[in-house]
Amino acid sequence: MIKMDNIGIAGLGTYLPEDIIYVKDIKEQAELSDQRVKDMGIVKVHVAGNKVEPTDMAIEAAKNAMADAGVTPEEIDVIVYYSVFPDYLRWADYARVQHDLGAKNAYAFKVDQVCCSGIIGLDYALAKLRTDLSVNTILITTADKYEWPLVNRWKGANANFYGDGASAAVIKRGVKSNRILGIENITDGSFSYLWKIPVGGAKQPPTPENIREGGFRLDFIKTAKDYLGSEESRKQLYSLMINNNKKITAELLNQHGYTLQDIDKLVMYNLGHKTLDKIINTLEMDVENTSYYVTKNVGHIGAADIFYNLKTMIDDKKIVSGDLVSLFSAGIGFSWSSALIQFNGE
Repeated sequence: MIKMDNIGIAGLGTYLPEDIIYVKDIKEQAELSDQRVKDMGIVKVHVAGNKVEPTDMAIEAAKNAMADAGVTPEEIDVIVYYSVFPDYLRWADYARVQHDLGAKNAYAFKVDQVCCSGIIGLDYALAKLRTDLSVNTILITTADKYEWPLVNRWKGANANFYGDGASAAVIKRGVKSNRILGIENITDGSFSYLWKIPVGGAKQPPTPENIREGGFRLDFIKTAKDYLGSEESRKQLYSLMINNNKKITAELLNQHGYTLQDIDKLVMYNLGHKTLDKIINTLEMDVENTSYYVTKNVGHIGAADIFYNLKTMIDDKKIVSGDLVSLFSAGIGFSWSSALIQFNGE
């Protein structure tokens, strides 16, 4: 009989590139209004530069997570990887991660649910460890690099400034600290067209003309103008986002006999403070019990947010033994993911 109550996060690792851009220094050049800077509440972001790619960062974060968990590369059975902008347009980047880590006994693959991908990796790891006794240790690593002209880190989205970085987690059986109680996911594709690079796929292969016209670029603000022109559509999207933010977390808690009031700490993805305020209010949380404070120093690092924020809060003693921790993220497309963690660590 496989025990289902002792699977947890054995180790966490992060990596941020050394170069930093302060918002105050780029404000005029990026044409950022005072109101936008205030709404974001993001002071600085880390940038990878030309010599550091997503797989480089993912590997470093993975090494740190493995060291934290006290496991060797040979002990890793599975590697789950994600990056929104891969080093190359099409590439077995997950295989490079496996090879360079020396995880010769592991198979590797890539998931893709944008900002939810870290929690989706947790979902896979929990299910795999519950059902396959031949697998004992799973590594999840995520990294993002927001490179111009693929995306404008200051204006690529309304709700955040993008930063570069990576995070990773090692999932094992027999772990009583950071024990994973359950995971819940929702997808509603009615607004899937809002987040895309229109040129480069089968529908619009790249040509010199459409590249010059800016088609090979992620521009969420432009697609929002294209598809959210009416007040009705904007209200529909806002209602969808707010309702599912709360729904995904409440449903998972209910499955395990808890309510929103039972959450001790909330780990969220890193959006601007104006947006995070709405999420926190919807979930009826005290801001001091959330990862809200982390955002200002890193910005939104995509799927890497969740493990980065969880580790930061643990290191800062914001999460303490006995805490019931809710992990929450949403991804363009749109998807929502929530994980419930019982923290019993030091």
